[in-house]
Amino acid sequence: MLPQKSTILVTVMTMATLLSLGSLSSLIPLDVYASHSYEAGVQGDAIPDNTHIDLSQLTLPSAGVFPLYDSSPNFVSGHFLYRAPCDPVTKVPIVAVIAGHIDESANLTHVDFVPLYYVGHASPQTNICVYHAHIPDPLEGGSPRVTDIDLVNYSPNNVTFNAGDAVDINIQRTLGSIGNYYAGNVLLPLQLAGGQNKVLDLNEHETAATLVDENMNAQQYLSSLAQFNNVNNDVNSPFELANENNQIFNLKEQHDSNDDDQDDDDQDDDDQDED
Repeated sequence: MLPQKSTILVTVMTMATLLSLGSLSSLIPLDVYASHSYEAGVQGDAIPDNTHIDLSQLTLPSAGVFPLYDSSPNFVSGHFLYRAPCDPVTKVPIVAVIAGHIDESANLTHVDFVPLYYVGHASPQTNICVYHAHIPDPLEGGSPRVTDIDLVNYSPNNVTFNAGDAVDINIQRTLGSIGNYYAGNVLLPLQLAGGQNKVLDLNEHETAATLVDENMNAQQYLSSLAQFNNVNNDVNSPFELANENNQIFNLKEQHDSNDDDQDDDDQDDDDQDED
């Protein structure tokens, strides 16, 4: 049996612990209780959260689903990067990206294809594409409120990802609780079979817009393109650096090059003789 003073001390420490836990729970926002990667330390509605998934050598069977991200019950906004096998002509990914809300109840589930922006200057191989996407994308479509992001193989064959294929998801903000937002607007993953991601190439769009909006003739367009190339000679695509290497600096060699001898100091032998 503990002495009376020890019993009192234990009681006081227990009460202090309970009070501190109660104070901490009041500081944690209610809208992040299901988001395990940032349960503490969140202020307001900003949630710095990054998920990187290596897809190398993963094989996804036909109709296979690979869940990437789930922020339920919060619907969020952020940036999405995807490197994966693609059609060499259309640049549509072989394994689709869908997003929306997948609920325990089918009646509250709604997902759709994510509009993808093809990054051609970072995709040197014709059958492997790099994409960026906005989560959500109010301009190009897709689900307006997103809690879940998934990969789905709607093709009839197994798909094996290449070395270096990956997904990177940067969630920047939680926008609210999904609740029953999609009630009466059900769209299940299998209902998307036969469809595909919308793929946009901003470089193609900009070229077309230049021709249409400014009503150029062919000669004017070629002239402007030449001027553009001259102004932007310092712009390099990633794969244009293939024959170059990182520049290596050796500060020790730079210091020693100040003298004429071959020793490790920074002084000439003549200077040493004068001393």
